[in-house]
Amino acid sequence: MNRSSAPPRTGRRAAARALLAGALLAALAPALPARAAEPAEPAGTAAATAGTGTDRWSDTAHGFASLAGGTTGGAGGEVVTVTDAVALARYAAAPEPYVIQVSGSLTLQPFGTEVTVASDKTILGLGDTAELVHGGLHLNPGTHNVIIRNLTIRDTAVEGDWDCKNTDYDGIQMDSVHHVWIDHNRFSRICDGQLDIRKDSEYVTVSYNRFEDNNKTFGIGWTPNVRTQITIDHNLFAHTKQRNPSADNVAYAHLYNNHLTAQNDPADPVWTYGNWSRGRTKMVIENSYYEDVQHPFQADATAELVQRGSILRNTSGRHDTHGAAFDPRSFYDYRLDPASAVPALVNRFSGPQKKIGEPAGRAAAPATAADWTDDAADGFASVNALGQNGTHGGRDGRTVLATTLADLEKYATAPEPYTVVVRGTITMVPKGREIKVASDKTIVGEGTTGHLVGGGFFLGTGVHNVIIRNLTIRDSSEGIWNDDEHDYDAIQMDGAHHVWIDHNSLRNQADGLIDSRKDTTYVTISWNRLSDNNKTLGIGWTPNTTAALTLHHNWMYETQQRNPSADNAARAHLYNNYLQDDPAGPVAVAYGNYARGATRMVLENSYFEGIRNPVTKDATAALVQRGNVFDGTAGRNESGPDSSGAGAFDPAAAYPYALDPASEVPALVTAGAGPRAAIGVLAPTVLTVAADGSGDHTTVQAAVDAVPAGNALPVTVAVAPGVYRETVRIPRTKRFVTVQGTGPSRRDTRIEYANSAGTPKPDGSGTYGTSGSASFAVEADDTRLRNLSVVNSFDEAAHQAQPGHQAVALRTAADRIDLYGLIVEGDQDTLQTDSASRDAVGRVRLANSYVSGNVDFVFGRGTVVVDGSVLTLRKRWDGGSAGYVTAPSTAAGHRGLLITRSVIDGDVAAGSFHLGRPWHAGGDATLDPQTVVRDSRLGAAVRPAPWTDMSGFSWRDDRFAEYRNLGPGAGPLSADRPQLTDAQAAEHETADWLGDWTASG
Repeated sequence: MNRSSAPPRTGRRAAARALLAGALLAALAPALPARAAEPAEPAGTAAATAGTGTDRWSDTAHGFASLAGGTTGGAGGEVVTVTDAVALARYAAAPEPYVIQVSGSLTLQPFGTEVTVASDKTILGLGDTAELVHGGLHLNPGTHNVIIRNLTIRDTAVEGDWDCKNTDYDGIQMDSVHHVWIDHNRFSRICDGQLDIRKDSEYVTVSYNRFEDNNKTFGIGWTPNVRTQITIDHNLFAHTKQRNPSADNVAYAHLYNNHLTAQNDPADPVWTYGNWSRGRTKMVIENSYYEDVQHPFQADATAELVQRGSILRNTSGRHDTHGAAFDPRSFYDYRLDPASAVPALVNRFSGPQKKIGEPAGRAAAPATAADWTDDAADGFASVNALGQNGTHGGRDGRTVLATTLADLEKYATAPEPYTVVVRGTITMVPKGREIKVASDKTIVGEGTTGHLVGGGFFLGTGVHNVIIRNLTIRDSSEGIWNDDEHDYDAIQMDGAHHVWIDHNSLRNQADGLIDSRKDTTYVTISWNRLSDNNKTLGIGWTPNTTAALTLHHNWMYETQQRNPSADNAARAHLYNNYLQDDPAGPVAVAYGNYARGATRMVLENSYFEGIRNPVTKDATAALVQRGNVFDGTAGRNESGPDSSGAGAFDPAAAYPYALDPASEVPALVTAGAGPRAAIGVLAPTVLTVAADGSGDHTTVQAAVDAVPAGNALPVTVAVAPGVYRETVRIPRTKRFVTVQGTGPSRRDTRIEYANSAGTPKPDGSGTYGTSGSASFAVEADDTRLRNLSVVNSFDEAAHQAQPGHQAVALRTAADRIDLYGLIVEGDQDTLQTDSASRDAVGRVRLANSYVSGNVDFVFGRGTVVVDGSVLTLRKRWDGGSAGYVTAPSTAAGHRGLLITRSVIDGDVAAGSFHLGRPWHAGGDATLDPQTVVRDSRLGAAVRPAPWTDMSGFSWRDDRFAEYRNLGPGAGPLSADRPQLTDAQAAEHETADWLGDWTASG
């Protein structure tokens, strides 16, 4: 059970603190180790996307360290505990993967020693007392897949050598490494840099660290190349004079929610500064907090720096911004905390934490994927009344997944009970649409992925027993602040009863975030983030005084009015809410809690920060408040004379509850409100496959056949290592299937067959044709493939007399197909991406994978993103090198192939491969083929004129372009080499291709 919302009898208050301890991540499978011999293995099938602000200490890397294979450290290797420096050095430098637990204080000798760390290592401090004293760690060029967490690294400072010109004693130094995660460490008094990330290091995330009491903090770059990608979030920089950080020639530097403080000392001769974008760096700074900082952010004339949403207190000097920099969300998803919350969050959660490094046996057991299904409503929604025994939603009905608007509407409006798990983003069409939810429903977002964009829900008269949880409902606003023309609410209730609205994020709506109207009653609204809106929460609009509502542990941030406004509410119980106005934000709060008409309101232990008119009541209303904190508030703050609450009502007479101290509310609510990674995650049905008979099935197809037609729940087909010589087809009636290899490498589980287009069918009915030759065919929406090799081993040399050498390894013909951590191997026509029909959209995301071939080996009409992958060019059957990478057959008005942040290279002759050619399937001149290759490394095999014609159709009449590619095969703009402009490139990113679908990664 997610006890953050459980009633007091189950220990809700204690569990709220457990929520702060971060025990939320529910993973479906363990992380897989990385190997140097191939791209890093995917980081398992973690159901929760962590590290985006939803959990303060996820065990999964986020930001840039999560891309291009992810960063898993020593996962899968032996776990060892070291108590001395000799053992640390031995295991850290070993060639095999290790999880190295550091216990206690280790003094490194001689003074200034830097322990060498090899690839595939996790170095983890146990508890919050593990430390390295008088030395640090060093990662040599080529080192990759390293996690360093929960350590204190301190005291290599040399007395009298404040600038450390004579020493190079770094806390952590890395030179030309990749995939490193530095998380929850403390650095103090280091003589040179606390963290040096140098010489083309890539895919790095630095999060939740404390950098304290130092001259040079954190330098990035020192290279003429512009390659480094780095995420820096939720770090504390306190009494650190310079390099906070300094980023030199960094391709992408994303800094958000950091706290820089006490760096401006007029008596100190050292020139101090905060963030510096140098050389050709592109830097984005978001929602950080600068306090007593000189030169908080600055940029060279050659660099770009974008800053938004930060708060500056007592700063001076340079505040430079110029250029467009880049969009971090085109690389990864993340959630920003408000800048005003940063000091409290960072001071509380940065640095070593007891919970992160608890030894095995002491750590709390993680929640299972389905714990949330037993969660119970509290407050008035739990009260037996009006013939309803509390609020349990669709608990007694079927559980189903919804990934489309059609799914959601079908199940939410059905007469029978359902628990509807929303996976991914659903865009409401038309904008402002409100789905009419029927009784006995639970609608819950899967982890932090469930988003409704441009609309919401409506609960009409008599609708009852409804739970809406863990969703983000956003962006129906038409851009009009006080919009009287559009009644687009996130959740509207007219005459409903027994409703629980819990752990949602609601923002930017055209009207109210929640409207509880017309005698709607027995409602609990708990642990929600209500933000960035004009009208937040209105209650009433009725002459009757019947409504009973509980509001607790909600975060109302940058909301102008109705926080809430309660009109003729018989019993309104508000406790432990956090109302916050950011003085630097765009919204000025008009009023906080308002008791109107004949309302009886009890307001307890809430926290009001910077709110104008925090508590207001009509002369006809009864309002009792007690135990609240008012920080920087002004205007009306009213209540009745009776502090006992008798003048309003006694909430404890209706239900049990436990109050948190008001002083703890900001930290509790900012950490716990909004969607949670562990809610909505369904434990999948697992069907095991093993060729030796030790599983449920001996073939992959037999497991797929066992999935029921019309499947509406996640099913994982877990395939043991081995070679499976079979063809596999997932038909369109079997959605939500994941086929995943269970070995440590994607090479260990191999699905292989050898049909070609010209191979005769056994029944004599002809040949297979290109599409029919596929070793693995995916025809069902919402399919995932993980950690597999899919191979077509057709031997062209042995079948020269046979026509039709096209031999597909993997074919997709559906929408929302997520391919991650694969090897897809063949020669001609290796990967075919189609859609269910000519006009249908068939979106495919292929990430952190290999695809090999020689002729048109990525082809079809699908809308495809190839991200962070390697396209390996192979020689022809006769040893020749000429070939073509892509052959799109995109329909007009659709997106085609996007290859981004990938490598195209192979052991073939220089200048022998085209990037693509236009395939007008069947000679259809109305098609508009598209391939875009951007931000990728092109080997010397790519031709200087990389595009060519096909079957009488000119590539120049279709859509072929490049952008910002590197490597010997890249080239400048020319008539034969179209390049996107920066403005065009902004419309050719992953989000443009995938739309409202976010692949799980």
